[in-house]
Amino acid sequence: MQKWLDKEKELRKKGIADKQIEETVAFLRQKGIDTVWDVQAAYDSSLFGLKDRCSFGSHGLCCRNCNLGPCRLGGEELSLHTKLAAPNLKRSSCGKTADNMVAGMFLQTVLRGTSSHIGHAIHVAKLFVKAAEGSDNFPIKDEAKLHAVADGLGIDTNCKQTLDIAKEVGRKAMEDLVGPGVGPMSFALALAPKNIDKLAKANLIPHKGATETIVQGIHSTAQGMMSSTDHLIMSCLKFGVIDVLALYISTQLQDILLGVPTPKESKIGMDVLEKDKVNILVHGHVPVLSEMVINYANNLEDQAKAAGAKGINVVGTCCTGTEVLVRLGIPMAGSTIMQELVVGTGVVDAVCVDVQCVYPSLSAITKGLHTRLITTMPELRMDNDTYIEFTPDNADKAATQIVEEAIAAYKERKIDRMFLPKAKGHKLMGGFSTEALIEVLKKLNPEEPLKPLVDLIVDGSIQGVAVIAGCLSSKIQTDMSFVTIAKELLKNNVLVLATGCAATGCARHGLLNGEAMNLVGDSLRGVLETLGKAAGLNGSMPPILHFGSCVDNSRCAVLASAIADYLDTSIDKLPLVASAAEHVVEKAAAIYMGVISLGITTHIGVTPKLGGSPYVINMLTKELEKTTGSTLIIEIDPKESAKAMISHIQKKRKELGI
Repeated sequence: MQKWLDKEKELRKKGIADKQIEETVAFLRQKGIDTVWDVQAAYDSSLFGLKDRCSFGSHGLCCRNCNLGPCRLGGEELSLHTKLAAPNLKRSSCGKTADNMVAGMFLQTVLRGTSSHIGHAIHVAKLFVKAAEGSDNFPIKDEAKLHAVADGLGIDTNCKQTLDIAKEVGRKAMEDLVGPGVGPMSFALALAPKNIDKLAKANLIPHKGATETIVQGIHSTAQGMMSSTDHLIMSCLKFGVIDVLALYISTQLQDILLGVPTPKESKIGMDVLEKDKVNILVHGHVPVLSEMVINYANNLEDQAKAAGAKGINVVGTCCTGTEVLVRLGIPMAGSTIMQELVVGTGVVDAVCVDVQCVYPSLSAITKGLHTRLITTMPELRMDNDTYIEFTPDNADKAATQIVEEAIAAYKERKIDRMFLPKAKGHKLMGGFSTEALIEVLKKLNPEEPLKPLVDLIVDGSIQGVAVIAGCLSSKIQTDMSFVTIAKELLKNNVLVLATGCAATGCARHGLLNGEAMNLVGDSLRGVLETLGKAAGLNGSMPPILHFGSCVDNSRCAVLASAIADYLDTSIDKLPLVASAAEHVVEKAAAIYMGVISLGITTHIGVTPKLGGSPYVINMLTKELEKTTGSTLIIEIDPKESAKAMISHIQKKRKELGI
């Protein structure tokens, strides 16, 4: 494991690759504001690694669960000065081995991630139920998607009214998420029918009432509970399945409420902020609120002009920003890791957050500025916040109040404190989805739209499909693991789909527009040009297809399931691979365990807190294949990571005889 940590440090030494980030970090340092990069640098600033991040924690060998501890266990790869800081113990006070400790901590991480996505799905499902009751605030925009989802759930839609169908879909979603109900989750059967037998054999199909299952999982990690390492890791798989289903439910319901994304052009970079307008930054994960803020911003333009602004400019970061990008073309100010920088420019008048991935440091940054820090949900309150709760019943009032707060803040701007970097951002194309891709493929084969895609994979024009997903990290050279991996995959004719911050990171380096086509292998370039022509675009499809936010990883699962269904096989047999190269948050662990459970081998490129247990690492990187047909790849070096991913694709091609 130490070699992984050393490689991270080597990558960090290359510095910041994004010029906008570099300029803004330097500006904020002058103002005495530390960012995520400054905090990381502080850990690298000592001789002999004496100030490095806690080695016990990095290896997963520190347990703080009960008050007999905290307990630290020794490990072979711990540095000498670290070993001297702990007794030579093989068990904790309560008797946990290193394997127990590492596996238990990993399960707690996965559980927190899964509960986050369950919380998101419940929020959307409640809004959906309101829509099914005929709410004026939440009309159903996409009836075709409603019928498709209902059909997948086995709901008879014949001669039924739209709202009646929606009520049945909403009921099944709520049963899956919170119960009551008996039997497997309905959305599990709809997502991956060809994988059901494999999941059932491994006892991985979750039952209705996922919230209760989460409680059972948390209970199992309490002091004096589950201490079977094998069962702890298998539980990670089970909660990974639940996580993917929570993503799937959120995406399906959001599409019905807001519409299925379609390809559209936009921009990314901090230069989407406009000094002469009221700037509202939407940040978080739940798109319904953000769409309402955009609608009311359009309605309140006259108020903004009366305050001296030329209008209102709504921009995004994180997954909320991505959601309004892929549906409305709203520009992105940056990725999640840039939130301190975007707010720190002093050009943002209000940052409106909902849930997840919101840095507590925003409280300190906004305290010294005119910027309103607006929180909207009870799960996320912050110091120095303005709380405007968003509920199904007050949605219109909340959205109006948020925009009015931004206009009021605009009047208090500190002109001499405003900053925008000189470096320019990039154009990008977003809004791809399974439905959008199939619509394009229908232009090539109306009867069997998946056949052209499968044929291109069989003849080698497309070697395989890779999904790059998840966070961006300051523990390596930010962005560049994904950028490097993507370039290597494209060069080797692998079709790349991107979601979440992986997508926005690549977009900030110009990989989501036609200007990067020179990076693409000859046969894949021809495919993208053909698809672009079929889609009616002015040129080729971009090298990387932006498939949406982090919950939209489920779109990739839907596409994989559709291909497997078309070929009458299971997902693990296909030349597919995924990468969460710069994973940060707990949700990323839940997602990659869920993706593995579906049969897609997944790479991670930042050291996981698993190094204290070679047994656990062996389970994840080798033994899981017996259960799921897929494994975890751990590799920090981006080029070596790409090689491993391509090697996996070639292995699957060989097994298929293509």
